[in-house]
Amino acid sequence: MFDPLIDFIKRIFAAVRTFLRSLFLPAPKAKPDGTAPRLRLIRYGVKIGIVLLILAYIVPFIWHALLVRDFNLAYPQQVLKPSQMVSADEQVDPAGGGATSRSCGRSQIVDMQVHLIRFLTETNAWVPAMPQTKIGLFGIDWENTPYLDNKASFQHGVLFALRRVSIELADVLGRVRGTSEADRDLQAARGALQFDSETWWFNPFDPQRPFGPTTPSGRYYRNAIGTFERFNDRLEQCDALFDARADNLRSFLSRITADLGSAADALAKRSIGTRYDPATDTFVPGEGNDRGWFDFRADNYFNEALGQVYAYHGLLQAARLDFAEVIKVRGLDDIWNRMEAHVAQAAALSPLIVSNGREDGFLMPDHLAVMAQAVLRARANMTEIRDILDR
Repeated sequence: MFDPLIDFIKRIFAAVRTFLRSLFLPAPKAKPDGTAPRLRLIRYGVKIGIVLLILAYIVPFIWHALLVRDFNLAYPQQVLKPSQMVSADEQVDPAGGGATSRSCGRSQIVDMQVHLIRFLTETNAWVPAMPQTKIGLFGIDWENTPYLDNKASFQHGVLFALRRVSIELADVLGRVRGTSEADRDLQAARGALQFDSETWWFNPFDPQRPFGPTTPSGRYYRNAIGTFERFNDRLEQCDALFDARADNLRSFLSRITADLGSAADALAKRSIGTRYDPATDTFVPGEGNDRGWFDFRADNYFNEALGQVYAYHGLLQAARLDFAEVIKVRGLDDIWNRMEAHVAQAAALSPLIVSNGREDGFLMPDHLAVMAQAVLRARANMTEIRDILDR
């Protein structure tokens, strides 16, 4: 009964074997008619050269882009240390009154920034700038493929969070009430992280970037490590400022709230295949789709948001230590715990295949909506903390 199926499988294996033999072995020394093939070894050498070039192009990219190495939600515990912040002034008012709350001692936020930069550029290769990422799969944009674009999207998400926090450090936290001179090390770190994310050593196929040789994106980001560490070393010696007041914490959370709101909005728009139109009292096509597993760009949206919440998972725990006095005085421990829990729950979402189906779908779920809801729960906690800090 299974003989036709077995014969079919045998024919498939025979065809594959013949193809591989023709690909990797030279042609026979003589044709069936007894004549010798012309340029037999030269043709074989050219064929092997082409195969090796293809392998050299695709294998390193697969190695770097397949997995996010050292993805571990316990990473904050590897970085954070008990806060050593002490007052840099005689008067301390963490509640944000007239006196300052300038502190010295290593900033946990800065240490977390350093760890995440190393995670992006040393533990992992910086995939968005690799030429294979920009050229695509033999002309097909990786964003239109189902898997090997995920790591680049995740890294972009982490980078967005690092950029946001670097701006807050330079413009708010590293100076007194925004009126003193900005710290040069924090300014330099911010500038390094703002560098374009898709520049490689050479960019011959990218007219928007210098041909080269030039400094690649990953090296620019690594340059921020030294400036962040120099700031923390000076802060430890009370030769720099970290203004840990309630209004600065509120500003810090406001910026993160805005970022997470944008991420949730992008996820929601992509996941809405149909929407209700009050004017016509009917459901009409939405901005997104309900293609389920066949929306090959859904994973980009999902992994970019995942990168953001993965970074904020550590950065918010670091902020808790740097602003420990504010959180204690304002009684924010319980709600801060809920916020950290919701961020961690969002960062723990890891479907094998990202699906953009209907929210009530059975076979193809809506992972984008699930991520958006988790992000919005964390954002709601941040908004509540901001309201308390406003009182």
